[in-house]
Amino acid sequence: MISHFRFGFLLICMVLLNCDANFRTLKPEDNIYLFTTEDQLLSTAYSQSIEDFYNSGQSGTFLGAANIPIYYNYFLQEDTPSPAIVISSGRTEAAIKYKELIFDLFNQGYTVYIHDHRGQGLSGRLTEDRDMGFVDEFQYYIDDLHSYYSNFVAKQKHSAVFLLAHSMGGAIGMRYLQQYPDTFKAASFSSPMLGFIPGTCRAVNLLNSDTPEYAITQGKYNDDKVEFKNNTLTGSEIRYNRMLAAYKATPKARLGGATYQWLHKSCLEYTLMRAEIKALKTPFILFSADTEEIVDPKAHEAFVTAAQKMEKTCKAYLIENAQHELLIEKDEQRIEVLNETLNYFNTFKN
Repeated sequence: MISHFRFGFLLICMVLLNCDANFRTLKPEDNIYLFTTEDQLLSTAYSQSIEDFYNSGQSGTFLGAANIPIYYNYFLQEDTPSPAIVISSGRTEAAIKYKELIFDLFNQGYTVYIHDHRGQGLSGRLTEDRDMGFVDEFQYYIDDLHSYYSNFVAKQKHSAVFLLAHSMGGAIGMRYLQQYPDTFKAASFSSPMLGFIPGTCRAVNLLNSDTPEYAITQGKYNDDKVEFKNNTLTGSEIRYNRMLAAYKATPKARLGGATYQWLHKSCLEYTLMRAEIKALKTPFILFSADTEEIVDPKAHEAFVTAAQKMEKTCKAYLIENAQHELLIEKDEQRIEVLNETLNYFNTFKN
């Protein structure tokens, strides 16, 4: 998620166009991996089993870049060596949002790792106003992910390790792959934040300053603005409400709007990301929502096209009738994304 459920500044600046025909579409698929369904989530007993499983994880904190405490949780398979998936989440997000996904991936035999990015979730905040979406240096996100991988994931000797990245976590994940190309066997990107349309970053540069300040239309987390009706994130009401309930139960994990400084640091990183596509070695699959209103889908098309011209191993899909939050979308769209993700990972397990 880019902001407290609506990134108004980007909506003003972006041209909301879908990826063009170079992205393949998917037909409705059977639930071959038996992922959780919306009907199952209606069951109190089933939902409680997800909660109980999440609470069984091994959680804690480690010191990230510039000595910021970084919260993590992971879920180890008993049978070793197991394959593993590292989740890189979006802006404003916390590990508690991903309980259903972690549960589903674990049930497919994966050890699952996740951490809260600095400045959000249960990790250390970077401004006096806890609600401010701020980052001191974008590179620190990548450094934190590398520390987590080196100190926890790498020590388990997994048979294969994969990356699953969403939204802002996609920007972090793509830059990680460029800097550490031999870490992951393959990666999957859900609605990744790969750039703003031309002109956005120039506008941000004019408004950027040394003092953290909310961007236009942004502000503190507001419970009155998060109802399901007219949301731009997902068509799944039960999954949306589960996300809100998780944050209500753990208010310290919530985050408000983005600052000009966060936007500025992101803009600087996009320039590096596009310039270093040639450094990519990791195969990746990318999913773009056809009713996207949070990130710029044209950036997906431009990035994948450039990567394919450089003969990088990658593929991309446009998910029809889907909004930004593909990993908590309606069953049909969520199953398409997760089926294709695990199918892709399966081809690189050996």
